[in-house]
Amino acid sequence: MRRWLSADWEPMPAIAALPDVAQLIERGGGRMLRGSSFYEDFVKTVLTINTSWPATCRMVAALVAEPGGGSFPGPTPLLDYGEERLRVRGKLGFRARTLTAATRQMLEDGAITPSGDGWPERLDHDYLLSLYGIGPYAAAHCRVLLHDFSRIPVDTSVVAYLRERYGCEAAAFAAERASWGTHLALGYRLVRLREKLEQPARARSE
Repeated sequence: MRRWLSADWEPMPAIAALPDVAQLIERGGGRMLRGSSFYEDFVKTVLTINTSWPATCRMVAALVAEPGGGSFPGPTPLLDYGEERLRVRGKLGFRARTLTAATRQMLEDGAITPSGDGWPERLDHDYLLSLYGIGPYAAAHCRVLLHDFSRIPVDTSVVAYLRERYGCEAAAFAAERASWGTHLALGYRLVRLREKLEQPARARSE
């Protein structure tokens, strides 16, 4: 449960780095909701690549139903299930090869344990990028779930939001907020959260 709620995360450095959203952090806004293990977060991240949210939910449900036997599968049950069944019965498509290849590599390298726990110091951004099928978005997203907020996980939603709200790309947004330092991704998330929370108040005043 402590991992689910990021209860071990120390917020004071973020409060100091992000004064504009410090109140949100003090209210718990900076804590990430996570899975029971790094491996669960990794797999679910891969299942968000180039697909819709309903499709992601269906793929996760398929993993729980068969290789997981009612709970989320760890590395060994997923590998035992096999790439072909993941692709066809789980309907994971190209993600089946990504998951089997990356899972095998992380186990061989000792980056994750057979139970799915991960070693953050071994799972750095460059290492994640070296895994088969893992690009900048997935690597950054996995690092965020390890409380490394130095990179924004840039997907189509982020690109659309930044163009509409700020008229810029992610690189320009980051450059203009150099003061956020290693808390860039957290600052981005909380700015969006603050805007969402302010919308009802603005609507009532109009």
